[in-house]
Amino acid sequence: MSFELDYTAYLRAKVAIDDEALNKRVYGSFVSHLEALSVSKSGPLRILEVAGGIGTMIVRICRDSPSLLGKKVCYDLVDVKKSNLWSAAEYLRENIVKEGETFSVFDGLDSLGSAKEQFGYSIGSHYASSRGDGHISCVLGDLQVNLICSDGLEYASKNRIYDVVISAAFLDLVDIDSAVMDLSSAMCESSLLYLPINFDGVTHFEPDVPTCAEEGFASLVEERFHLAMGSPSGYSRSRTGRKLMRSFARAEEVSLESFGSSSWAVFPYKGAYKEDEKYFLHSILTFMEETLRQDDTLDNRLLSDYIEGRRTQIKNAQLFYLAHNVDYLAVKSLPSKA
Repeated sequence: MSFELDYTAYLRAKVAIDDEALNKRVYGSFVSHLEALSVSKSGPLRILEVAGGIGTMIVRICRDSPSLLGKKVCYDLVDVKKSNLWSAAEYLRENIVKEGETFSVFDGLDSLGSAKEQFGYSIGSHYASSRGDGHISCVLGDLQVNLICSDGLEYASKNRIYDVVISAAFLDLVDIDSAVMDLSSAMCESSLLYLPINFDGVTHFEPDVPTCAEEGFASLVEERFHLAMGSPSGYSRSRTGRKLMRSFARAEEVSLESFGSSSWAVFPYKGAYKEDEKYFLHSILTFMEETLRQDDTLDNRLLSDYIEGRRTQIKNAQLFYLAHNVDYLAVKSLPSKA
């Protein structure tokens, strides 16, 4: 059974899974603090999202904190993939613009002047020094979203101007300690750091694939997939969720406000998946296969049988999937919540 991955489609499919998975206590505290910050600010609220993809987090924030749309908000979404930026502009247009509202999109640096004039705010100095990377601005009333193609952590480390810093489902791809330092360095006084969906060591499927069950191949696949998430410093990125606890325990500039589990859990409810769930599951299998094809300890024939068996289980609405994640919220001397 063939499946061709479209990464933008995967990010769209993941929205509903993330909505279910996000730790409600941590996310609720984040939204509450975000609203308190917006009330206390005399100027525009400045938000940075690192590895922001196609803009699903800002849409979620606008949905769950609609009062922000009545205030001046400058949201800098940084992603290394330029293709994600135009997808983000389209996703924002589809999901936050109401009938009769004007949604303007500007391509290139010409839009920076209008941002400064309207908001009294200019984009970070690091972006200004790397103009070849690409930039798109989207404006809806008092909300300006700057879509910036750049290395997000490098950008964060050079711009200490943000009231809120966000990075979702990203830290298991990088060195955690240096990433937390870079993200924290982007925070100004009285600010907020929200880090949801950090993978934490569990990938599990049920039931077994019959052709692989006797060899115990399913358990081996999960084990080798986690081992592939190594890092130069020797720890496994598959345990990013729990390692962040240690990072925050050592952190001097920020203090942990809340954390909790945020597992992805997908199963055929009443014998069927939603369309997004099917695409999400197929995408996860593709990521696993791409990773494990590089592992010469695995039998390629069994791996093919395993992946094909899992895809057949999706087709027949039989596959259950669990991945454990952890969400974090940290603060810098915030005002009292409204």
